[in-house]
Amino acid sequence: MATGLCPHFSDLQDRVGVLREKFIRDQIEGEINDPASFKADLDRLAAFRLLVHAEFEEFLEIKAKQGLDKLEADFRAGGDDMRSNALIFIISVYLAKSDDKFRVFLADKWVEYFDQVILAARKIVSDNNGIKESSFAHLALFSGKMPDELDMTLALSLNNFGKSRGDVAHKSASRVRTLLFPSAEAKEVDELLKGLGVFFK
Repeated sequence: MATGLCPHFSDLQDRVGVLREKFIRDQIEGEINDPASFKADLDRLAAFRLLVHAEFEEFLEIKAKQGLDKLEADFRAGGDDMRSNALIFIISVYLAKSDDKFRVFLADKWVEYFDQVILAARKIVSDNNGIKESSFAHLALFSGKMPDELDMTLALSLNNFGKSRGDVAHKSASRVRTLLFPSAEAKEVDELLKGLGVFFK
């Protein structure tokens, strides 16, 4: 799909399309064609939710790694003045790495400080597990977004989707109460895709 956005988002759209085709397209058709007697395949709905969640998570992690790579590359290429690297200070606040706020202004400490913050941010990305609100905030920040650019509606939607993923990950689909009709599962995913597309454009 051509979107004019980053290739990672195009890949995300394509993967979600494949999962929709494999797990729920015919379910949606069955629901629409015979709503009175339609019975959803709960295992396939659960699989769709789990696998889409994994795609969202990987997309956000890729964007975060890409942002940290650029931040570091620009720094190493000579853009190492503090004004150009204000995002490092913001990330350090999120990571509680700025206890001794004044020492980092000393030139001989600046590179060490930068390296510590980048290393801590990379560890959070590698240890990330999910797309809940705090994960999204960290990963969006590492991708280059400022805190006031965070979309809290999107964050809440991702948080809810992350929770619902937990429902199907830890119990039998037959006992999950949050599974929706196929069309509603698809609509929720479409809205998240749209939100991510707008956020990262």
